[in-house]
Amino acid sequence: MTPRDYALLAQEAYSAKPDIGKADSASRAIVRQTAGGLVVAFPGTDNLDCVAADLDAHPIDVIGVGQVHHGFWSAWGAIAVDVLAAIDGRPVTLVGHSLGAAIAIMAAAAMVVGGRPPAAVYGFEPPRVSTNDSVASLLAKVPLNLFKNGNDIVPDLPIEWRHAGVIRQIGRATLPFPNVKDHAIARVIMALANDQVSAKTA
Repeated sequence: MTPRDYALLAQEAYSAKPDIGKADSASRAIVRQTAGGLVVAFPGTDNLDCVAADLDAHPIDVIGVGQVHHGFWSAWGAIAVDVLAAIDGRPVTLVGHSLGAAIAIMAAAAMVVGGRPPAAVYGFEPPRVSTNDSVASLLAKVPLNLFKNGNDIVPDLPIEWRHAGVIRQIGRATLPFPNVKDHAIARVIMALANDQVSAKTA
């Protein structure tokens, strides 16, 4: 499985009927068995509940995890039991775009604290999730694959917060300043396809 394959699953999470959670909420996911193993993919912002989760940007202290974004942690918490039941202790890759990437990171942090870390995380255009390096330290041994396309502004928010890991830059910017056009999952998929072609011809 390539990063583009996982990005396609992140895209599917927007349109497919959720296997977990409600379609009109911020807390939902699809579960897929793939060539790379079990995947749980979380969609990003596409309804009012998601917007509310994004804007709920005050920090809360979570035991064992550290200081995190309240909206992201709450969105994860609403489906945590169901996601963990669907995984049932099996190795899993967590995937998401935008808000979905943040939820995937929150899920990974919770799983590490619970003693069952995920096999990997693929986060496309993730916003920042913590006010400090607590989540990054917690996930230091988890294979984190975080991507930012072009000049997408979302991975730069909230301002002065921290990412869970290193962000890999992909794609060409559509505009010479921070924007949301570069944020679209379709543009991410295109950038990753071009990235694979470049890697093969290098």
